[in-house]
Amino acid sequence: MIRIMHVGILWFALAWSLTLHAANTEVSLLLSHSEAKPGETLFAAVRLKMNPGWHTYWVNGGDSGGPTVIDWDLPPGISFGELQWPVPNRFEEGGLVTYTYEKEVYLITPLHIAASLKPGKLVLKAKVRWLECATLCIPGRDEVEATILIGNSTKFTSHSTAIAQWQTGVPKPNLNLKADAVWLGAITNETRSLSIQFAGFLTTKQPDFYPGPNDKYTVSATSKCEPEGRIIKAVELLEGEWPTQIEGVAVFGHGADVQAFSVVLNLNKGIGPTASTTNPAPLSRSTRKSEATLFGVILLAFIGGLILNIMPCVLPVIALKILGFVQQSTQSPSHVRKLGFVYALGVWVSFLVLAGAVIIVKQVGGTAVWGMQFQNPIFLVVLTVLVTLVALNLFGIFEILLTGNALGAASQLSSKEGSMGAFFNGVLATALATPCTAPYLGFALGFAFTASYWVIIIVFSSIAFGLAAPYVLLSCNPNWLKFLPKPGAWMERFKQLMGFPMLATAVWLFSLSGPRYGSNGILWLGVFLVLVSLAAWIWGEFVQRNSKHSTIARIAAVIILLASYYFLLEGRLNWRHRTKPATQDQVGNNSSHFGFLKWSKEAVEEARKAGRPVLVDFTAEWCLTCQIFSKTSIENEAVQKRLKEINAAVFIADFTDQDPLIANEILSHGRAGVPLVLVYPQDRNRPPIILPENLTAKALLSALENDVKK
Repeated sequence: MIRIMHVGILWFALAWSLTLHAANTEVSLLLSHSEAKPGETLFAAVRLKMNPGWHTYWVNGGDSGGPTVIDWDLPPGISFGELQWPVPNRFEEGGLVTYTYEKEVYLITPLHIAASLKPGKLVLKAKVRWLECATLCIPGRDEVEATILIGNSTKFTSHSTAIAQWQTGVPKPNLNLKADAVWLGAITNETRSLSIQFAGFLTTKQPDFYPGPNDKYTVSATSKCEPEGRIIKAVELLEGEWPTQIEGVAVFGHGADVQAFSVVLNLNKGIGPTASTTNPAPLSRSTRKSEATLFGVILLAFIGGLILNIMPCVLPVIALKILGFVQQSTQSPSHVRKLGFVYALGVWVSFLVLAGAVIIVKQVGGTAVWGMQFQNPIFLVVLTVLVTLVALNLFGIFEILLTGNALGAASQLSSKEGSMGAFFNGVLATALATPCTAPYLGFALGFAFTASYWVIIIVFSSIAFGLAAPYVLLSCNPNWLKFLPKPGAWMERFKQLMGFPMLATAVWLFSLSGPRYGSNGILWLGVFLVLVSLAAWIWGEFVQRNSKHSTIARIAAVIILLASYYFLLEGRLNWRHRTKPATQDQVGNNSSHFGFLKWSKEAVEEARKAGRPVLVDFTAEWCLTCQIFSKTSIENEAVQKRLKEINAAVFIADFTDQDPLIANEILSHGRAGVPLVLVYPQDRNRPPIILPENLTAKALLSALENDVKK
């Protein structure tokens, strides 16, 4: 068993490493200064050098692609400014236009040294994530660092000249450039045409407009050129009202002769003339996501599914599956392979059901998020009863008999595990996995939830294959099973031992479902579970063990089940029509020095207007990952102390119950569910910092130290 665990760990590590480094892009951190004085500003450049034929993307990838992301890890006293993006290349292929960098690019960030910083040598670190593309797209990740000496003089490095040259390629405003923009024609499928014309500067060169990124609308990268330098672009509204301003870059010329300037298009001049000849065809959201980008998302979804296997939600089922392999070690290789694929089928079908639920919710105009079924108290009650029965089955209280074979639901450990038991094992693993969000999974789901229906199905299928892959791999290599201990009497004891973590899971689910039915919810649901357990005991003791009174026992068990259901669930709880929400109007205080505030967009905006930095924790009671991160990171003593020192406003967005406002806010940041933690800087012009899914106190402190202006 230990060797099998080692194989699994190595396999996980190999899959994980696929996203940590991309072989086609070399990343380094270059500084303009080797020594700087306190109070000065230096420039740091993240240099990406791509192999021939490969490219990375601008801050807006265009019709496909995604920007490079830099997460700084700076020592106290050094903060960074806005990332400077040199003007990209316009690349068109297959009707899609993207904004890319080829060969190499310097992404430059100003670093501000506090005047009070003491002299000494400091190490500057950054985590860099990018998407590199050729025929396919591969997500890359690397960590870079450089050293700076804080002293009494200013000294430049050999990279300062190159950094300064790349800064000349960063678009800046030009007062001599005038931009005129108006809407054209009517709105069709939330898409309308935008006419842009530049005047007063470089009018002899063919212009173009590269739109900046925005979560509320998208501007097509494809342009239609009209006489007198006018260009037409399609704008699709994603949420909210139509924009009155659109930021971007005005580009004149091509290649080495290109000139670019940052501009803001003001759209408050009304609607321009209708002209069907100038209206471009509406661009669907799925068209803007290229097949190459989808490959990268599928890979992330697969790896996220792999990581789900080691999340706390799924561990009880994992232990049972390992025990199942022990049982299978004496069976024929073909039978072992069959059960492995049946288990994978159970996982895949379950994820297809989840994908279907997401599609249905979107079809009827609702907001779909990851783990939304745990917001349904009916689902929670059913799952609580199911897991309780699984635990009782493991303890040997009763067996589930089908066609003469004992099939313990998700835990069959008798002489031969049947296909139905393996299939249900996959279903249960999926049900318990959905409250958790693994690293890489949030980005993949965020991509899928805003894409077309077939993309949702593909991404959910990839997660399913990742979750099932380790067991399929072991099933297809039956020789590995010989390292497992031989079946014997110890298996029955181990099976009973595994009943305790399953029972703990039932207790956790009970703690989520009971309080949703008011002050007496825990009492009546608890009594119902006791009576269900009693019926299971009667069935196992007097029916399945060939008792002389089996007929009476059958009747008694059925009466107990029916009576407890109608009297307790329907009568006392009215469980299908819950009236009391799980969340309260006020958020309780924890052990920290100050209380959390209830989240709302208006409350966050008021805190930012008052000049306070803001931390928002999007969480839910059913999200074990959220609870762990909250205890280890947000409630960390050092973090709490820092939050108090900077007078931060800390908000809790409780997503335990359905809340369309919270759901839309989560999706607007490219995530598909909780956990999500945001840090809003004091500067209201700066966007929120999205902290990583695998949140740590160090990462949170780094964001508070370096990204919040004091």
